[in-house]
Amino acid sequence: MVNFNDLTISRFIPGNERRKFKDIIKFLSMVIDLAEGFKFQNNYRTALSSVQMAHSLNLSINVVRNIFYGGLLHDIGEVGEPSSEEEKITQHTKIEGSCNHFHTVSGARIASHIPTLEGVSKIIRWHHESWDGSGFPDKLKGEQIPIEANIVSFFDAYYTLKTIYNEADMEAYIRSNINKKFNSDIVTTFFHLSKNDQIWTPENFEDKKWLRTGVDAYEIALLQDIKNDYVDIALNVIAQVIDTKHKYTQGHSRRVMVLSGLIAQKMNLEPAYKTLIEQGALLHDSGKVGISRDILDKPSRLSSEEYTMIQKHPEISCALINNFSTLKDVAPLAKYHHERFDGKGYPESLDSFAIPLGARVIAVADTYDAITSNRAYRNALSDDFARNEIRKYSGKMFDPDVVNAFCEIPEHEIKLAFDLAENNPLSSRITT
Repeated sequence: MVNFNDLTISRFIPGNERRKFKDIIKFLSMVIDLAEGFKFQNNYRTALSSVQMAHSLNLSINVVRNIFYGGLLHDIGEVGEPSSEEEKITQHTKIEGSCNHFHTVSGARIASHIPTLEGVSKIIRWHHESWDGSGFPDKLKGEQIPIEANIVSFFDAYYTLKTIYNEADMEAYIRSNINKKFNSDIVTTFFHLSKNDQIWTPENFEDKKWLRTGVDAYEIALLQDIKNDYVDIALNVIAQVIDTKHKYTQGHSRRVMVLSGLIAQKMNLEPAYKTLIEQGALLHDSGKVGISRDILDKPSRLSSEEYTMIQKHPEISCALINNFSTLKDVAPLAKYHHERFDGKGYPESLDSFAIPLGARVIAVADTYDAITSNRAYRNALSDDFARNEIRKYSGKMFDPDVVNAFCEIPEHEIKLAFDLAENNPLSSRITT
């Protein structure tokens, strides 16, 4: 797993909230890599090399910044399933190889909701357009394609194809696709850069290279006036990406978040810890993006090997979150949300009060939503059934104090909170 803590830009952004925003964006990039099997650190690698080219072409600082985030997030739409509208938009497209043709449209939609990244959407949408008009999703041609998308498209293809071709064959492929797949100016610049300098990659990247771009100063100015809730919006975007990994968990993380918040409120927990619990709830299943959709959506009983794979997701979630200093307090809540009060849970068989309180809260909220939602192997069950199950396992699976607080929340209040989370997925705020 790539260590994004070494990414220079995070060292120069003052204020915990702005640093947290940077961590969240990098978290999204890691989630994409995880969903793709850590495919050669493709997102981070593409971002660095694209910034180098943009800087060498003397593009504006705003364009350079957008290219950096476009490179990091260009495959964000690969994680989940397409909406019906996205399928309509892209159903005419011929798919090359295993590339999901909807992911450019889906990814652009997701990125458009992240504050200050609105300009990144067009890069994501058009990073599979080709210079000769044969790409997708909009069949743009030539100068209709923004140079930002051209640059990210080139390096995305370059690093993917480097795993197939040797250097000579790679050069031949690139040259044979000038003015077909690739913009000739981009190709010329690439060969000039590769002849006179190292192409920036995670292996050779240095602080001084990044400082030459000037992005840090621009970043500070750009983020100064962003409202405080931009972190919450970005976290909700992450939850949306995680939940679209498979169709039976659409909205799950946000519903667990709002119910966890209601339970914490009933328990009169400190506002800061309540917020931490809500953040943990949003990220608790992030490790599932690394698990096959065939396993997650399997309608029949899982094999022992498949169940073991599922059991790894809390530790994967924790490992992802632990990459970022501003989110470290959230990591234990994600890691231990499948521990049981009687010590028979996983991954470490913790019991009773050795389990962080926030994880005990998330466990109840997670179970309630799992029971009352449709699953591959059964239809949703009733509120009464869920409450009876949770009461039955009080003191066994669940902390009795958390169960008591949960039982004080009437069904209509939970339903109202769930409706808000589902109908306004990107504006479901973490409240303090």
